[in-house]
Amino acid sequence: MKIYGTSGSRTSRNLWLAEELGLAYEHLPVAIRDVAGHPEITAINPARQIPVIDDDGVVVAESMAINLYLVAKHGGPLAPRDAAETGHIAQWTFWVVTHVEALALTVLGHRVFFPADRRDPAKADEAEAALARPLAVLEGALARGDGWLVGGRFTVADLNVAAIIAWLVASRADLAAFPNVAAWVRRCRGRDAAKKAQKLP
Repeated sequence: MKIYGTSGSRTSRNLWLAEELGLAYEHLPVAIRDVAGHPEITAINPARQIPVIDDDGVVVAESMAINLYLVAKHGGPLAPRDAAETGHIAQWTFWVVTHVEALALTVLGHRVFFPADRRDPAKADEAEAALARPLAVLEGALARGDGWLVGGRFTVADLNVAAIIAWLVASRADLAAFPNVAAWVRRCRGRDAAKKAQKLP
């Protein structure tokens, strides 16, 4: 399996999961800015975006779709055990992309990633304020359960959601009002597989 994209992009989610599953893979750390000029990627992904994987001829794009594909193929403790868990894992995956990702990326961009002359602190603050509602949903779910999102164990749902919440940690967002979220994301990102993925190019 080939995984295209850098660990500093959404590809990090796929690298993390590949490490969790103990998969053999080739990492091709193509940066976002270089995708258009990369013939191998443009040939397999007409959208000209990373991440994309080529799993022995099965090409899948979109980071969350890749992760759902990988657990469906390989199984294991991170994968759903039944139809209910399949639905709940999909629920959390779609939830974080719909309600959190764009806002978290705005905070990260305007506090960390963008050059100083492109940063707008007001936009970061506004996005962080808007995140209070979805973070309260996550806080409540973690408080009612046993510290994980699905099935009483670490699953791909936790990985997919934590990969985005980690952007808030990196951008020094204030999570004091969400102690369960803060503790949970530390547990998730403290896993050996997550640390290995973070060290990749």
